[in-house]
Amino acid sequence: MRLICFGDSWTAGHGVESDLKYKEDAFPPKFIENLRNQNSWPRWLGEKLNCAYVNMGVCGYGNEYILRSVIDSIDNGFLEENDIIIVMLSYPYRYHDEHDVIKVYNRMENLLKNRKHFYFNSFYPTFKHENFDTGNLPDYFIEPNKSISDYLKDYEIKNDISVWEYNSRMVWNDEKNFWEGDYHPNLLGYKFIGNYIYENIIHKI
Repeated sequence: MRLICFGDSWTAGHGVESDLKYKEDAFPPKFIENLRNQNSWPRWLGEKLNCAYVNMGVCGYGNEYILRSVIDSIDNGFLEENDIIIVMLSYPYRYHDEHDVIKVYNRMENLLKNRKHFYFNSFYPTFKHENFDTGNLPDYFIEPNKSISDYLKDYEIKNDISVWEYNSRMVWNDEKNFWEGDYHPNLLGYKFIGNYIYENIIHKI
């Protein structure tokens, strides 16, 4: 069993680093890129599942690019039958290209339907502005009307501790475009994300 994780910067681990000069840098030096990749939530989830993990997250990816990454992984024969696949969806209107939200999801689901897989929203509910009944989604799409950022926000409020990059606090009050991903978790935040995902999938795998 392996853990294969697809997503954008919230999977790639943006925000783990402590040097503020990389805050807006989606493609930092290799050292920082590796620091992010190796300390994001796939690591902490992989430890809980006691399995190897592959972090396929890429900073700046929209859902259509995440879909392409899934397609490439299947076409190249990288995905194995017993892999656990987590797709951490991004902001659904990032690039406004020819793909629409529902088509991208349906195509991804068609590719993964016979595999053990789960969906989570990173910082924005995928179908928020769509005429789409999320009540009909399968139970492996975890809390489709909420996002991981909601979970982190609630944790910070309840525990009075920063879970955001560079020790930021209450980021939803600092940046009006918070939902577009201007902020990311810190190391503690990514650890909590790994635990949150684990608690939501462990009884379904």
